[in-house]
Amino acid sequence: MATKKELVEGAYEEIALAGYVFDLSPEELQTGLRRCDRLGAEWDALGIRLGYNIPPCSDDSSLDDESGVPDWAQNAFITNLAVSIAPTVGKQVSIDTRLAARRGYKALLIGNYEIPQMQMPRHMPIGTGNRRNTKTQVFFATKERLTTTHDGELEPGGEHMQNFSD
Repeated sequence: MATKKELVEGAYEEIALAGYVFDLSPEELQTGLRRCDRLGAEWDALGIRLGYNIPPCSDDSSLDDESGVPDWAQNAFITNLAVSIAPTVGKQVSIDTRLAARRGYKALLIGNYEIPQMQMPRHMPIGTGNRRNTKTQVFFATKERLTTTHDGELEPGGEHMQNFSD
């Protein structure tokens, strides 16, 4: 995993402002860090969960902190961060960087997509491949579910159930 500084430097390299020729000033690094934290928080709010280390307060973030971004997602993060940083320094982002950022963002969306689970409706015929033990049942019988906030099933009398009659 990369540090936040490595992500910020990678973004500045993407817009040709860092590396062997240019040294980044502390102000540029702090601007990049703020943009980096904002991008990580924005994606987390949109449901793109990369494990980015979002600080509780913007003042608590450090360039030496681990980013939490896995290796497979770093290029998408860096290119999108470069698109975010470029206007602050008056640079135009190349077409290649914009395309890489768009491809990376789409890959992150696909990688974080969860297929919602659904129960068959009561009026759905069972069909030939879904025979039940009873010969008279021709439709699915829905199961009553109790759910948690994360849509996990609760079992009556299980550890998650509380007795509110006390």
